Amino acid sequence: MVGPGAPERDGRDFGPGPRLRRRAGARSLAALAVLIPGLGGLGAGAASAAPASAPPLSWHVCDTAYRCATLRVPLDYSDPAGATIGLALIEQAASGAHVLGDIVLNPGGPGASGLQFLESTSFPPALRASFNLISFDPRGVGASDPVTCVGASGIRSLVALNPDPRTPAEVAGVVAATKAFDQACAKHSPATLLHNVSTLDTVRDLDALRAALGQAQLNYFGFSYGTYIGELYAQDFPGHLRSMVLDGTEDPALSDSAFVAGQAVGFETDLRDFFAWCGTNKSCSTELPQGARKAYAELLAQVGSGTTLYAYLLPMFGGKQPVTLGVAATAVLGSLYSNQTWPFLAQAIAQGLGGNGALLAELAYSYAGLLPNGQYANVIAANTAITCSDRAYPTSTASYQQLAAQLTKLAPDFGAFAAWSDFDCAFWPVTTDAKPARGPRR
Repeated sequence: MVGPGAPERDGRDFGPGPRLRRRAGARSLAALAVLIPGLGGLGAGAASAAPASAPPLSWHVCDTAYRCATLRVPLDYSDPAGATIGLALIEQAASGAHVLGDIVLNPGGPGASGLQFLESTSFPPALRASFNLISFDPRGVGASDPVTCVGASGIRSLVALNPDPRTPAEVAGVVAATKAFDQACAKHSPATLLHNVSTLDTVRDLDALRAALGQAQLNYFGFSYGTYIGELYAQDFPGHLRSMVLDGTEDPALSDSAFVAGQAVGFETDLRDFFAWCGTNKSCSTELPQGARKAYAELLAQVGSGTTLYAYLLPMFGGKQPVTLGVAATAVLGSLYSNQTWPFLAQAIAQGLGGNGALLAELAYSYAGLLPNGQYANVIAANTAITCSDRAYPTSTASYQQLAAQLTKLAPDFGAFAAWSDFDCAFWPVTTDAKPARGPRR
């Protein structure tokens, strides 16, 4: 099995390959359930008539237990009377008799599908009883005029890229592959779309959704990158906000280097937590008798030195695929977000050391958006387009090399990976001077 059965994750990414994405955990959902008593007043003021300019929503039954609709919004908010795009919406109606209102959810990303999130996530019964849960694919994502770059083989090649290039030849290879990916995005996606997929565009879409739902004020729950959307919404539309739950915080004024440094340190902590857990878990200790820290180091040393390791997958998932440092690193990173996937990570490391790279590839490809039919969701394409639209990034390769050297001292395992995380923005075909955060950047 590869892909459909593996845990999926959704934030931002490490390396020229797939970006790190975050998704809701049980703790975040429990936190919302706890807050329900404090939301008792939502029904009183949240459901006033929509502004006359709000487009009506035509809901229809989809996937049996849900309703779907399409919201038309301006492609370019500086030209509100011009072309429009369609945002795919989904609703899970409240199960109780007394409905307090709607809650709009965003699962993170950038690039995560709100439709898939709502359909695949179990929410607390108290929340389900009292609120209609609504999510959407943001512009450029999934079913909402998706950004398109490369196909399945192209995604696998991105995952396989060296996330820590050091020699001139390694750097040149990453530069060439990154340029090719960016050029493919420019070729297969309309320029007008690439110019209008920033987080601020999504914030404006969120307010249009509020109006279309008939809410005078918005109830919002944002996970990971969805936190950032919520922060900017509160900044730009403070009078339209009724309540907001965020599963984390992100300082909008942080420079990108400071942001990725924080991510690198966070993943160092997660990795060491995994090592410690494995030493106390009977199953993991059996899988990795030499210890998780040593096994992990052995695996990465092997694939990093060019030792041949393959995954033998079904033809629809790529058949025989090399498990490179990029594949192994993506599998590790994607498995660190939740301790529920640590057993998979332990098994993947053990099997990799035994010469079987199938589970490593399964975890890596699933994290990159692998679908049951062997194709990929557009999470990497959308993530790149949105990230590169939100701020200006360095355009010189030397800048990323220098940052890699600095962050490696701070976070030996993930510092270099983090430093290269936005390298695709160095060659992105659309220039931007966007500054989503107010105040000076640092």
